[in-house]
Amino acid sequence: MTTATPSAASSASAALHDTTSDPSAEEPLALDRIHQGDCVELLSRLPDHSIDLAFADPPFNIGFKYDEYDDSHQDEHYLAWCERWIAELQRVVKPSGSFWLAIGDEYAAELKVAAKRQGFTPRNWVIWYYTFGQNCRRKFNRSHAHLFHFVQDEEQHTFNAEDPAVRVPSARALVYGDRRANPTGRLPDDTWILRPQDLREEPDAFQPMDDTWYFSRVAGTFKERQGFHGCQMPEQLLGRIVRTCSRPGDLVLDPFAGSGTTLAVAKKLGRQFLGFELSTDYAKYGNQRIEALDVGDDLNGPADPVGSAPTTAKGRRLKGHPLVGPTAHTPQEAEASPVETTAASLSAKEAPTPVSSAHASAAPTAPVGLSLRELTEQALIEAFSATRDGASVDWLLCDAALQSRFHADCAKAGLLGGPTDWNLELLRLRKAGKLPRLKSVSRQDFSSDELDRVAFAAEIAWCESLRKHAVASLDELFCTPDKAQTFDKIAAKYAGWQAESVTIYRWAALRLRKARHALAEEAKRYHYVLASREFERFQAFPRMRVNRYDGLAGLYLLRESAHKPVYLGETHDLGRRLEDHRGAKSGLRKTAQVAVITAEELPSDDYRQPLWVALVQRHAPRLNLAPVSLDA
Repeated sequence: MTTATPSAASSASAALHDTTSDPSAEEPLALDRIHQGDCVELLSRLPDHSIDLAFADPPFNIGFKYDEYDDSHQDEHYLAWCERWIAELQRVVKPSGSFWLAIGDEYAAELKVAAKRQGFTPRNWVIWYYTFGQNCRRKFNRSHAHLFHFVQDEEQHTFNAEDPAVRVPSARALVYGDRRANPTGRLPDDTWILRPQDLREEPDAFQPMDDTWYFSRVAGTFKERQGFHGCQMPEQLLGRIVRTCSRPGDLVLDPFAGSGTTLAVAKKLGRQFLGFELSTDYAKYGNQRIEALDVGDDLNGPADPVGSAPTTAKGRRLKGHPLVGPTAHTPQEAEASPVETTAASLSAKEAPTPVSSAHASAAPTAPVGLSLRELTEQALIEAFSATRDGASVDWLLCDAALQSRFHADCAKAGLLGGPTDWNLELLRLRKAGKLPRLKSVSRQDFSSDELDRVAFAAEIAWCESLRKHAVASLDELFCTPDKAQTFDKIAAKYAGWQAESVTIYRWAALRLRKARHALAEEAKRYHYVLASREFERFQAFPRMRVNRYDGLAGLYLLRESAHKPVYLGETHDLGRRLEDHRGAKSGLRKTAQVAVITAEELPSDDYRQPLWVALVQRHAPRLNLAPVSLDA
């Protein structure tokens, strides 16, 4: 099998804008967005051979309730419709391109035949196996879907077989520690599986157990789930397809964009993309989801097939294998480095299950009186105690330099995992009351005036980071170094003055989280007083004389020209805060209108912050945290 020469990004764009053959052709479709409309009609507007990779996850015709589509058609009608859009895909996919089709049992065979009839050549019939299917009472539960891989030319098509992100370690390397194993791994099988026993602490933290990838269906409780759409593919599954069958700069098409996952993955992996969606709302929310992402962002969901791979009875793994990493070892090596061996269980809630007598001789041993789990905890506590410099756990998460020293000590101690694992485990130990009662030196180096000046930037950065990374809590955000750095950059962009350290932004966010719980309760208690309070007069923000509010405490609401609320803030000094907004590098300086409520207009300044919470709930500005998010 050979691969085709990658197409340049410019050629894809040029292909969609080539109207020389038909001067009366409609306006070309803009790239990197979802277009609302019927997929057959929109496909007809694409030039021949303009798409590098098409992924289609059409309605299954099983009666699912979409907002603008009837999913209950007669077989003949449904199959005739499928034939039309498949024919259009065959026309627009390049000779070197691929077409992937996701479909259920009901029409899998028929649509495979239809694709062949239209000129596609099947390369793989992949079975995606999951266990979060519907629970049935009168038949076996369905726990799979079909993924067909079709190409135009079976000899010349893009298939990046050597991409390290696609390849997986073989059983020879993972299980048996055989040094004859190919150091680059091998291609995955054509069955992609999820098993319930791979569930760890989080409902979406699935770990693969052998050479086959396991992909979870994106269930309703998963953090990856986009709430506006009932059917969603996992990003890691689509990541494998996009990486294998396209190259950076190639054009990826999804004619049934839905929640926008295919296009989100394409953007993250540096591809151009184009989506079609019949539903007006799905197209709107899908575009909003994609716009919040950046090229290079991590794909959601677990992708590493190494961490929980089984070993042989002697616990052997191939040490130093490029795809396996530095994990251990023989029982003798485990005895020499018990902390390193036990760190693989860093995320487990319970200590390892005792080994049966049949394998007792093969199990790594620990010093008398300490379980393997306790050894790991002990090493982590020692690293924290040695580097904390009197700081609390919260301050360590805010202070990037202090956190780096803690991570260096964890690595020096031989703990497996990485900075995120160590940070989360430290929080777990604190919550479990296992950290020793060490005296903490006060780290409150920031005055209330300084914190007031950055509080809004911390809130906006928190809000934007939650959307960007789909994390569940502020703790998870600060425990993940790259995501915490994103928070820092966003906060610095919105702040109107240059802080000496990012620590102040993170500390302000933690204080905000703590305060908002109490303020929400006060807002409920004083509802009868606050219900009648509202912003009454809006002024043009660019021309507003903000200095007349210098030194006055109060609240303010920034909104766009279309009267859409952007941010609602409260501060000790309205004049300075509004001037900071004007001087920031963010878009807030271009806000069209502002309204103000000074503390002098309230019965007491004690009502200012509860009123802020009540008004945020009432107006739901785009850059404020929703009250429900504050429970994280």
